[in-house]
Amino acid sequence: MKKLLLTSVFAVLAAPVLAEPSCTPGAEVKPVWESMKAFEEAGGAVKSFKINDGACYEIYGTIDGKNYEVFYDPNTGAELERIEA
Repeated sequence: MKKLLLTSVFAVLAAPVLAEPSCTPGAEVKPVWESMKAFEEAGGAVKSFKINDGACYEIYGTIDGKNYEVFYDPNTGAELERIEA
């Protein structure tokens, strides 16, 4: 019973740490290629991309030999978060 309780507590506490940003697409969103171009202009090489469950553009790529996961707002094209993966 203690193990179950501890596992539940850790799962609840870890969830916000693992959460991805969430976006609300407007009437006119920027094309994903603009976010990919911004990543490349910052010195990155795009490996792949997707639209995450929160409707943000999510780009996977490398900068200076390090892997990154970068989130962009589809409305503005602004970078929201950069995570070294």
